[in-house]
Amino acid sequence: MFFKSKYIIEFSKPKAEILDDIDKNLYKKFFDWNKRFAGKVSDNSFDVKFFQDKMSPYFKGRFVGKENKPESIELTVYSDVFSIFGSIFEIVIFLGFAIAFFLQEYYLWTTAMVIIYILIVLSHRVRINNAKDNFFEYLKKLDTFSKIVAVKK
Repeated sequence: MFFKSKYIIEFSKPKAEILDDIDKNLYKKFFDWNKRFAGKVSDNSFDVKFFQDKMSPYFKGRFVGKENKPESIELTVYSDVFSIFGSIFEIVIFLGFAIAFFLQEYYLWTTAMVIIYILIVLSHRVRINNAKDNFFEYLKKLDTFSKIVAVKK
C-alpha cells in the first residue's frame, strides 16, 4: 500500500446494511456492466475500487466497534504498486525525452516537455481526489447522517 490516507466514517445505519449495499454494487459477473465497484466484501470489511477507472485508488474499510457510538468504519484510501510503477515509468520516459531535447539544445521543446509532465502529475492528483470525492458522495447517499473525519498522521 502506497500513498495512504485514513478516515473515520460514522454511520447511523447498521453495518450489515452498509456492507450489503456495497456488495450489491460489486462487479461479479461478465455482464455486470452497471456496477460501480470491483473488489470484495466480507462480514466486517471491504476492499474496493471503482470498476470503470483502472487507475482508481483502492478503498479499504474495516468496521471498528466503539462503545456508545454508532457503527464506525476505519477507511484507508491507497494506490497499489502497479499504479505507482506506471507513474514512475511515465516520469522516466518524459524526463528521458526532456534530457534528449535539452542536450540537442531544443530549449523550447524541453520547456514544453516539462510543462506536459507537470500537467500529467496534476491530472493524476485531481483524478485521485475526484475518486475520493465520488466514494464519499456514495457513502453519504447510503446514510445522509454519516460523518467523515480525516485522521491526521
